[in-house]
Amino acid sequence: MQIKNLFLKDIFRPINNVVQAEQIEEDVVKTELDEYVLTEESEHYLERFYRNYLAIYDQPSTKVGVWISGFFGSGKSHFLKILSYLLHNQSIAGKTPADYFQDKTDNQELLNMMQQVSEKRTDALLFNIDSRSTSSSKDAEKERIIEVFLRVFNNHLGYSDTLWVADMERQLDNDGTYEAFKKAIHDQNGTAWEEFRLKIKLRKKKVIQALETVGYDADTAESFFIMSREWFSIDADSVAQLIADYCKKQGPDYRIVFLADEVGQYVGNNTNLMLNLQTITERLGDLCHGQAWVIVTSQEKLEATVSDLDSTKDFSKIQGRFETKINLSSANTDEVIKKRLLEKEDIGADTLKTIHDQEGNLIHNRLAFDKQNTQLRSGYRSIDEFVEFYPFVPYQIELLQKIFTKIRNLGEGGQHTSRGERSLLKAFQEAAQLNAEEKVDNMVTMAEFYPSIRDYLESSITSTISRAQDRARNNEGLEEYDVKVLQVLYLIKGIDDIKSTPSNIATLMVETVYDERQPLEYRIKESLNRLQMAMFIEQHADGSYSFLSDEEQEINREIRVEEYNSSAVRERLGNLFFNEMYRYPKYEYKYKEQTKHFDYNKRFDNYVKGQMNHELTMQVFSEGMTDSEAALQANSGHLIILLDKDLVAEAESSLAYIQQVGSYVRRKQSSTTSPQQKRIFEAKIAEVDEYEDKATELLKKACENAEFFIQGQHRDFNGAFESKVDQAMDMLIRNTYTKFHYIEEPISFKNSKNEWMQVAENLGQQSLFSDLNKNAIDEVKHFIEELERSHDQRTLKQVVQKYKTVPYGWEEQDTIGILMGLMSAGKVRFTYAGEAFNPKSNQFYDRLEKISERDRIVVLPIVEMDHQVKQDLIALIRDFFSNTQTYDTYDAYEELIREKIEEEFVQPIEKIRGRRRQQDPTSEYPYPGESDIRTIVNDTQKLLAIRDSEQFCRTFIQYKDDIEGWYDILETLQGFYEGNPIVKFDEAVHALKEHKQDLEIIHKEELEETTQRMIRILLQEEPTKEISQLPKLTDVLKNIIQEETSKQKQAVMIQSEISLNHLNNIANQYNQYESISKYIKSQKNQATQLHEKIKKSERISSARINQQQLNELVESTKTKARQMFKGLIHDSDTVKRQPKKITEHELYDSFFSQVDTIESEEDLERAIESLKKSLIKELQTHYFVRS
Repeated sequence: MQIKNLFLKDIFRPINNVVQAEQIEEDVVKTELDEYVLTEESEHYLERFYRNYLAIYDQPSTKVGVWISGFFGSGKSHFLKILSYLLHNQSIAGKTPADYFQDKTDNQELLNMMQQVSEKRTDALLFNIDSRSTSSSKDAEKERIIEVFLRVFNNHLGYSDTLWVADMERQLDNDGTYEAFKKAIHDQNGTAWEEFRLKIKLRKKKVIQALETVGYDADTAESFFIMSREWFSIDADSVAQLIADYCKKQGPDYRIVFLADEVGQYVGNNTNLMLNLQTITERLGDLCHGQAWVIVTSQEKLEATVSDLDSTKDFSKIQGRFETKINLSSANTDEVIKKRLLEKEDIGADTLKTIHDQEGNLIHNRLAFDKQNTQLRSGYRSIDEFVEFYPFVPYQIELLQKIFTKIRNLGEGGQHTSRGERSLLKAFQEAAQLNAEEKVDNMVTMAEFYPSIRDYLESSITSTISRAQDRARNNEGLEEYDVKVLQVLYLIKGIDDIKSTPSNIATLMVETVYDERQPLEYRIKESLNRLQMAMFIEQHADGSYSFLSDEEQEINREIRVEEYNSSAVRERLGNLFFNEMYRYPKYEYKYKEQTKHFDYNKRFDNYVKGQMNHELTMQVFSEGMTDSEAALQANSGHLIILLDKDLVAEAESSLAYIQQVGSYVRRKQSSTTSPQQKRIFEAKIAEVDEYEDKATELLKKACENAEFFIQGQHRDFNGAFESKVDQAMDMLIRNTYTKFHYIEEPISFKNSKNEWMQVAENLGQQSLFSDLNKNAIDEVKHFIEELERSHDQRTLKQVVQKYKTVPYGWEEQDTIGILMGLMSAGKVRFTYAGEAFNPKSNQFYDRLEKISERDRIVVLPIVEMDHQVKQDLIALIRDFFSNTQTYDTYDAYEELIREKIEEEFVQPIEKIRGRRRQQDPTSEYPYPGESDIRTIVNDTQKLLAIRDSEQFCRTFIQYKDDIEGWYDILETLQGFYEGNPIVKFDEAVHALKEHKQDLEIIHKEELEETTQRMIRILLQEEPTKEISQLPKLTDVLKNIIQEETSKQKQAVMIQSEISLNHLNNIANQYNQYESISKYIKSQKNQATQLHEKIKKSERISSARINQQQLNELVESTKTKARQMFKGLIHDSDTVKRQPKKITEHELYDSFFSQVDTIESEEDLERAIESLKKSLIKELQTHYFVRS
């Protein structure tokens, strides 16, 4: 019997190792359904899917997303495709897809669910999203997912691939003209519309012509075509609505399922595509109510398709939109291989059992590994495993997986080297085919897997083996068997689970079940010797061998792929940043005179330095992030610093290289290390310090180009990097602790207890309750009011902690100081261990200061209100203020009463006091009502000075009678100060003041009586009705004074005329003397002015004063003129006076020159003055002698 005859199914049949989503040929579908292996894992996930899927028939839901994840080759695409067959329920080769599962499982519940779903109408739209996208493969140019979904949906309805054309078709369909339009296109052009529309842009006129044929006028048809092409736009809502409308028309049991393969690869790290997937899934869930499902596939490890950490976070958010998650692994790959490829015919199985019965123990020994040099298990566990795996050995699956991983990690293979089921299946099938014609006792060696793997390998690897093959063919020191050994050595090179000792290599090269171990090992050693001689391999001191190329190149390559701890590298990079680039563990924030040290979380990418328990975070990203992504990360309390990703990548590479070198040398260096290797190792270690310095310098440069994001916005700062971070931290704190500045005047930490005491006990002027801290006080007061409303309470520790956090950031002593003030104001009270706690309590301030005690101190709002007090307040406020609103707290009543007292009394009294201040403070007649005003002011001030709301309200009630009196007093005061009385009062005071001198001069009984009555009224303490008499009394006073003034003014005027005549006589007397005349003339001018004042004077006092001044002027002039004349006589010798005798007649004429009769004393004086002037004049030229 040959190997190929062992198997139930033809090993040369096409197994379709790589499943493609859109292969729909019936024979392919039949093969896939027929050969699909329902493993325990896939059965579990199918059952989960069906439960969730069926549940929404009974209870419509938005949870319509299914996320299928797994490594390359884990069967995601196959699972997706099988699921599409089951849902679509199309008959394949006369059977439903569910029928194919009858023989695959005994899970009757799963089969029943499959049957239930198959009875429902479902359209399963299976597609590879990348192949259905019409745009470039570059991330930035990829078509939106909603557009791909819409295209798939359009195709399902028979519409065009071109979205705007499909939209036009949909509109025609809705108008009922689509079929007629397609017919018109065919009739007019001889081409079916489906073909014709492929070049629609070149056939505009023909499309318009067809539109006219089905009833559209020319203008409408042209506009319709142009608008369809140029104005087309689509969004997730409109796509979801189209699908929802379609589903609704199909009936409630209808389902449409979008099965999108390779979505994870398509989305990659494109945030917009991620959000697009999220949105369309959400909107389909919202609008279709469970009738539209989205099933997608992606990699198990997101790093495989998402290289950017933060894109991974976004990806995780999207996965959160998918309720049903299916995570396929490669753990049961052997089960798939056994069932799809290695399942045996009955005769084949019997033959193998016979062989095992005869050679079982020997086979196990022949396939045994050296236990000290491998972790792979030897041989077969049982006869059944022997039958199931033959001609393969179980270790080959595990080892081959590790080989694929090694090839991928070392960069020796292409993108398709998966360690999943499809690559293994291909390798096993091809190895089986190589041995198909061999006898049944032939086994597959590890070397026979190389041809299958060779296609994945880079030429640098295959060329070495090709050179060995050439030498073997040409008999140049090698044999064909040696090449197989070399292939095995390459395959296991770098696999830590096995050492390439001759013994282990022999196990890997067992060709038949009858191979003797000793000859085989001898043959292996011979090959190893030849290969070593040809320098294709190297033997190590431990007896193992390794595949060789250029040694230094090999070491470099191994170092570069040496596994290193990326977290440790990131940690080292983070420490370098926080220890060298910005080395301050706390940030010193200064606000006015305050300085506060803020702790902050320090995070460099994923590495966290210290504890992450602070409200501020400095997050440094170095792995490439768009501004929009950084802005999303820069939420409250987060400073995002983007470093130059290329420079950081270089720095990280340097640090990784340091770790790789150290790790590689430590791992590889031993007593057997060759001299050449030692030299290479020493050179590598010598580079470490240089790479350390390089990393530091690169990171420094990366920081110089750093970008900053705060509160979702990009921020620019000037200066060096450290200065920029300082500015950024300042801004971060201002934007995070938005109420920090409410504390304008902080309490001293060192003197906190003393300052608390001042606040709590109202000792001195404490600044906390000045306007500077008003916002902080109001903030805490509001919180206390919230506690009051919710009947809640907090410990002092909780309150202090609240204001230490965002958005406050206050120091503990400031918060306690504010609470002391609120306690003093009657807003809060404290208890300690259930007992009242206040400044009189023992150790009050000491306990406030001790953090350990604060949890026992409870902060309570003062809330209760006495019922009777409330009733009294309601009545008084209604009676006094006409306010019928009621309140529940003393605070509310206090606020209203204060407002009304201010409005009803304080402001009116202040207005009255302002009017009083306008009066001349020297007035002899102060305004009345001072005592009443002082009473109201003192009483209101006393009431308003009460800070405790309850005490305030109770005192207000006690003031009931006083307040009634205030209203009466205020009414009287306002009647005087705000009405006409005060004007008349002022007029009366003005009249008395103005005529004060007149009153002293005029002595008349009626005038004196009037004056006394006015004074009595003006001096009354309270404004009385008698004030109304003042206008009449003022008029009487003015009239009497005017009348008396008129009489006395006449006499004064006469005196004034006489004085002027006397002055004229003096002038005449000395008119011969120029100097005297000039002097007298100037005096006459002054005399004339005084005369005019007398004439215009309205009061007798002023008239008499002016007359007195005139008399004095005349006398002084006469005296001065006489003195001047004597001076002239003395100085001049030319003046010789002659004796003259005065006759009686001359004296008589001079005496009566100014008057005719003498009736009064004044007449006599005038006559005497005239005689005097006449004689003085004569004395200038004569002297008198007796006759």
